[in-house]
Amino acid sequence: MRTMKPLLLGIFALAGFTAEAAAQPAVQNWTDRGYFNVSLGGQTGEQEFEDSSTFTIYGEAGAVATAHSIGGGTLFDISAGARVWKNLGVGIGYSSIKNKNDATASVRVPHPVVFGQSRVASATASDLKHTENAVHLQFLWMMPLTNNFQLAFVVGPSFFTVRQEVATVRAPQDISDVAPFTSVSIRSVTVTDVKDSPVGVNVGVDGTYVIDRIPGLSMVPERMIGVGGFVRYVGASLDLPVEAGVTRSGDLKAGGTQAGLGLRLRF
Repeated sequence: MRTMKPLLLGIFALAGFTAEAAAQPAVQNWTDRGYFNVSLGGQTGEQEFEDSSTFTIYGEAGAVATAHSIGGGTLFDISAGARVWKNLGVGIGYSSIKNKNDATASVRVPHPVVFGQSRVASATASDLKHTENAVHLQFLWMMPLTNNFQLAFVVGPSFFTVRQEVATVRAPQDISDVAPFTSVSIRSVTVTDVKDSPVGVNVGVDGTYVIDRIPGLSMVPERMIGVGGFVRYVGASLDLPVEAGVTRSGDLKAGGTQAGLGLRLRF
């Protein structure tokens, strides 16, 4: 959320430009041949999931549970496309986020002598990596509100590649249980990298304010340099692999609400 606050202020500033543009004569036709956008921003969306499993030791059942949290992060976004008919454009984009989070593993271990007298231990796995890379196919309708301000409505499918480091305790081999058996401890936490490639959707709005125009020369069209921002939702159902015997609770999703600010080029 700390990443999103300054970005939202920038988006509100662009909204101010939109209000100002609404008071000026409208420009109906989009005449650019193409566009190129690059932005930095952030993604919201805190999520939690827990992996649990059981094992047998001393003639009783023990249990392992690992609680993970994953969230948003700093976003890099780039896109390019072309006008294909009137105000309709088609483009392709790429976005990437990375973050690190901790996971807490806990074990419940039966007592070797006293039946029904379990002991509990916990450990933390730090800086588990989470990455989301996505390619977005974008269909957009461009609305030039004035000669200096454009507003685009964007929708299309998104193709994700999500990687997540998942922590677990391999019981009973990773558990230390020595006399006088008053307590147990976790010797090590195993970290595994898992991957999923879901297909989802992107929908949002992008605003551009032109700050400079470079006149065209001969066969080179006029180019416009500006600043802009976007707000959108990208999302897909996420199904990260689990090991045999492990049960996962929590519905996971890739993506989330995104916002960004950056440079815009029209040509």
